[in-house]
Amino acid sequence: MHGIRSIRSIRYWILQYLLASVTMFAILVAVDLIGGAGAKLADGIWMSLAWALAASAIFIGARYKQSRKP
Repeated sequence: MHGIRSIRSIRYWILQYLLASVTMFAILVAVDLIGGAGAKLADGIWMSLAWALAASAIFIGARYKQSRKP
């Protein structure tokens, strides 16, 4: 029974990470397009993706750590 709970927990955190990453990516791309800093669109998308993945990892990692506190 403990193994099933662990798999559900892993799936939950993976889905949380994906949701946070996609949302952050969409926000960053929208800000990049609205801001129009003159950079190439492809460069902006790659930078937005990198920042979204990094920020989501930190955010979800902090939430995971907080959820494990007694």
